[in-house]
Amino acid sequence: MSNIVAQIEQKVKAKEAQRARLRKLEELKLSDFVNDSDLKSIEKEIENIKQSLNLRTEKTLNQLNNMLDSFDLNPEKIENTKFEYLYPNFVVKNEITMFAAPPASGKSLVAVALCNMFLLENAIKNVIYIDADNGSATIKERNIHKLKQQWGRKLRYLHESSATKAQMFQVIKQLYKTDLTDVFIVFDSIKNFMVGGDRDKNKDVSKVMQTLQNLRARGATVLFLHHTNKPQKDLQELTYAGSSAFAEDTGNAFLLQKNNFKNTFIFKNLKPRTGELEDVAFKYNTNHTLTQVDFMEASETEEIAEINEEIIDFLDKQTQKPTYSQIMQHLQKQGYPRNKSNKALQNGKNRYWKEEKLSQNNKSVYSLISQNPKVNENVNYIEVKYVDQENNLIKTEHIAKNTRTSGTSPFYGVSNTCTTPAQVHTSESNQISMPLI
Repeated sequence: MSNIVAQIEQKVKAKEAQRARLRKLEELKLSDFVNDSDLKSIEKEIENIKQSLNLRTEKTLNQLNNMLDSFDLNPEKIENTKFEYLYPNFVVKNEITMFAAPPASGKSLVAVALCNMFLLENAIKNVIYIDADNGSATIKERNIHKLKQQWGRKLRYLHESSATKAQMFQVIKQLYKTDLTDVFIVFDSIKNFMVGGDRDKNKDVSKVMQTLQNLRARGATVLFLHHTNKPQKDLQELTYAGSSAFAEDTGNAFLLQKNNFKNTFIFKNLKPRTGELEDVAFKYNTNHTLTQVDFMEASETEEIAEINEEIIDFLDKQTQKPTYSQIMQHLQKQGYPRNKSNKALQNGKNRYWKEEKLSQNNKSVYSLISQNPKVNENVNYIEVKYVDQENNLIKTEHIAKNTRTSGTSPFYGVSNTCTTPAQVHTSESNQISMPLI
């Protein structure tokens, strides 16, 4: 074996010597002391060396076929590729996804919940969560250590309490050489893995994104958490921080905002490259899981919810179906801004009320959508029981069976004991039981 290596070394040295001579001859051609006759001799020697090194200046495409065959697209391999979601229309398997959000918006909380859910559902076999952002107190407060105890080796959680950043990078390098099929990897957050780079420069961002792409190439599904420039009240105004390479080099991207009024997490799709992605919203459960909720309702602000109530009340009192203009005039008289009134009216269509086009003047009129619960037809009311978390009865009310659902008042109707409208409000700590009568 040593003789073969020695022969290889000798051959390489000879080739390197020829290449060095080739460079010197190219420099010699530029000398002021070389005449036309000398130039021809030098070029002839250069051509001889190139042929010896197999460095002909031109090649035919046929001469590249063997190399191209090695790297050409394999149609059969692509045909057999399976497209899968880890979460329908939200997280695509074997893809890179970005969650960008303002500080303290719940990025890590949601990411850990997704890890737990994917393991519970056997959607993946292993999780590697690389946390270079949160302190030990946060880990304890969120009971992540208990989740680690539950899953053992299936959930690898790298944290400053047990690994330095240098050691985290060592693990990442080893992952380059590992089959990562059915592995979910989370980077929290991506700025901590820039290695001194500038997040506003494409070349620096592309380096860290290449790391994620390498892991994807090994079969991993990668999620990285990122920040937005400034926390804004309006989700539409949010944008991720730094270079455009974050979005350009990722597969899919979402902007996340927490709605404190509804206690929901709102994901607005920013870049749908792979899959049929949708805007989604969740409520967080204390057992590290998420419950998907209606996006429009979860996005409602307190002011929009108030406007919804005002519209419902207005529609309920009309003897004739009002037009768009009449509803807008009423809302503006109540002091609500025109743009938010219009937003509430449009978003509530087909949820709380419906729009009808009149053929004679092409105007739109509105009416409430009936959302009656099933009740005994022999009675004209339902009994609503309010209970606390321990199922203790708080109070009982009787509400007319023609009840409707709105944003913050799930029941709105007429009490059987009076003729005035009665509104029933609930809070997060109450649930409503509606037995049939």
